[in-house]
Amino acid sequence: MSVRTGWLALGLLSFLGGVAVLTGAIGLGVGHGTLVTVACGLLLGAVTTLSRRRGNREQTGTPDPERTYRVPAPGSSLADAIGQLRETQGIYTAHSRRFVDGLRTAVVAVLTRFEGRPVEEAQDRLETGEWTDDRRAAAFLSESVDPPSSSVRRRLSAALNRETTFRNGIRRTGASIARIGYGDGSTGSDPNSLPKYEETDTTQTDRDPRTTSKRVRGTEHARERSTGYWTGVGAVALLAVGIGTLAESPAVVLAGVVGVGYAGFARAFDPPVPRIALDRTVSNESPEPGDEVDVSLTVTNETDRLLPDLRLVDGVPPGLTVTDGTARIGTALRPNESVALEYTVTARRGTHEFDPALVLTRDPSRANERQVYVGEETSIVSAPVLRPIAAPVPLRATAASFAGRLQTTDGGTGTAFHSVREYRRNDPLNRIDWNRHARTGELATLEFHEERAARVVLLLDTRIDAYLAPSPDDRHAVDRSVAAAGRTAATLLENGDTVGLAAIGPGRSTAEEGASSKQEPCWLAPAAGRHHRVEFERLLATHSQFSAVAPKRGTQWFGQLRTLRRRFSAETQILFFSPLCDAGSLEIAQKLEARGYPVTVVSPDPTTDRTTAQQLAGVARRIRQFDLQRAGVPVVDWAAGESIDDAFARVDAGDIR
Repeated sequence: MSVRTGWLALGLLSFLGGVAVLTGAIGLGVGHGTLVTVACGLLLGAVTTLSRRRGNREQTGTPDPERTYRVPAPGSSLADAIGQLRETQGIYTAHSRRFVDGLRTAVVAVLTRFEGRPVEEAQDRLETGEWTDDRRAAAFLSESVDPPSSSVRRRLSAALNRETTFRNGIRRTGASIARIGYGDGSTGSDPNSLPKYEETDTTQTDRDPRTTSKRVRGTEHARERSTGYWTGVGAVALLAVGIGTLAESPAVVLAGVVGVGYAGFARAFDPPVPRIALDRTVSNESPEPGDEVDVSLTVTNETDRLLPDLRLVDGVPPGLTVTDGTARIGTALRPNESVALEYTVTARRGTHEFDPALVLTRDPSRANERQVYVGEETSIVSAPVLRPIAAPVPLRATAASFAGRLQTTDGGTGTAFHSVREYRRNDPLNRIDWNRHARTGELATLEFHEERAARVVLLLDTRIDAYLAPSPDDRHAVDRSVAAAGRTAATLLENGDTVGLAAIGPGRSTAEEGASSKQEPCWLAPAAGRHHRVEFERLLATHSQFSAVAPKRGTQWFGQLRTLRRRFSAETQILFFSPLCDAGSLEIAQKLEARGYPVTVVSPDPTTDRTTAQQLAGVARRIRQFDLQRAGVPVVDWAAGESIDDAFARVDAGDIR
């Protein structure tokens, strides 16, 4: 405290001395040369101080817990989107910097898939420009095609701004590729109708929505730091005193001396050490997804001194959205005084643990602050609703066809006709072919396809590459998959089938909580019954592989897939929930199908077409769908604005796309 007291005393003495000189109570009696020398020294000190502090001002910011958790849309960059299209042709390279070569590969990919052309013919059409009606797009990818004539104004603009011309060429080419990939001519070649070249989202913020990812029990003190509130006051004071000295203006000198006093005041106090007690309560610890939960937080000052400037930001889990009120407060608290904070969040599926609250206390001058974290264990667990789907679940009898309940190739009791055999003694009368008896007088017995309970494993793609959504306000693909898996399981269990649950993706490491082990990947063997249904629901709500927030790091999924294959029995069929937005998801489905497990892919669509890169990423996804369907793997394409009931109803009606 002695150093800070010294600064304050120096500031006060400087101020009083300046007043005394201004009023004539004290005479300095120095020559003009001495004044100039002192003034130059002060100005030099001011300039040096300002240059030293330039760019070093430490702005104090706080987290933004009200910010909605966001995930990217497929095609976050053009290089990524073109890289995905190159992979569909078996060209596994790093992101290509040569966009034109990547787009040429994309043209061949869509022509061979969606128009059924051989590779050689597709390449010929690319060189001659016959692959598109847009001559500018054709000329952009082939030097043998002359672009259409342009006006003098357009040619002059192109010569002056080659970057804009290049971007327009990519936009036109991307739109032409998308028209082939989607089989839709609605996207014209008019530049005004083309997607943007890149995203221009100004709603993003650099502030982290989390207070901290650390687990804190009680209070954890952090370092003291400067807020930068009085940054530059000392330099300005020296500058004013120097100028006033050169101008021999006592008023300007006094103004500078006042600044010195402020600088001393800013260094006079220590920020108080807070000892805060938190009491957080929630109105419902087990809400259904979409329910509103009221959060009440009581903050108590347990110190024996005043906290003149206390700021608190509650640790709202990133998977929850603050819909009413605010999760932050700024106030002053006397000793043993309390203040209440209330806000409302909307529950989302999953387990949401509150982060420690961030508390900042500042000294009276607001020049310095002390930061602490206060932990209070609070969690909300929102389980998906296991409500049966109105439409039948698309199970497969073989690797190439859909069926309702699983039918065997053996004759027996059932509903679908199988064959006719000779009558045997004690055969049921309702299975005798009476029409044949009426014609020939012979007795014969009808056989039907024997039905038995299906053994199904719901496999969810929860890798970091699956956390995608068309827009920040939409549910991401993993969240949609988990909700659909719960309803699919309810439907199958109600029909008497046995259902299991598994996931491929990283789980949260318990190392974040002070341990060194990782949670085992989710595996629930196929079974039925009430207890199994409860366990299924519990895993969807609490297992870290089904987190509502994307993992920080990816994981190698090959080992997980090998482990799962050892657990699958021979008669297991798989419903694979994945957005199919990378080569890994395609490979997982192909490897399982190749091992003899009938796979059906349920694919929530997270694509959009706001930019050229996003448009091309959507085409790459459609190519993966095409390749799977060509290999005999059905794909249920589940649009963002569509319910899982409607998606399965389309499949039941024969519309598989």
